Amino acid sequence: MVVLDLHGDVTASAQEPLLDAYTEATEQGARTILLNFQAVEYLNSGGIAAVIALISRARQSDQRLLLTGLTPHYQLIFDIMGLTTYAPLFESEDAARTFLES
Repeated sequence: MVVLDLHGDVTASAQEPLLDAYTEATEQGARTILLNFQAVEYLNSGGIAAVIALISRARQSDQRLLLTGLTPHYQLIFDIMGLTTYAPLFESEDAARTFLES
């Protein structure tokens, strides 16, 4: 599993760096990618669109995309949008690792 730690503001301007990091992880053979939102201060619709783009790419490549570190507010938004159906949400990186080991 490759962990992508997101920091600061995740907006539309984060889409290119996020896709670049995802592509690099994929080229290195990653089959599972965990997006860690623990250090994210702000997330808007443009940032959510970037996450949706990653979910779409991961599904097309038969990869797993997992999420952690979202605040309860964003957890609710991701649930309402149905994103957690395609990218499960975990309480921590350790919880995601435990899930993968089971």
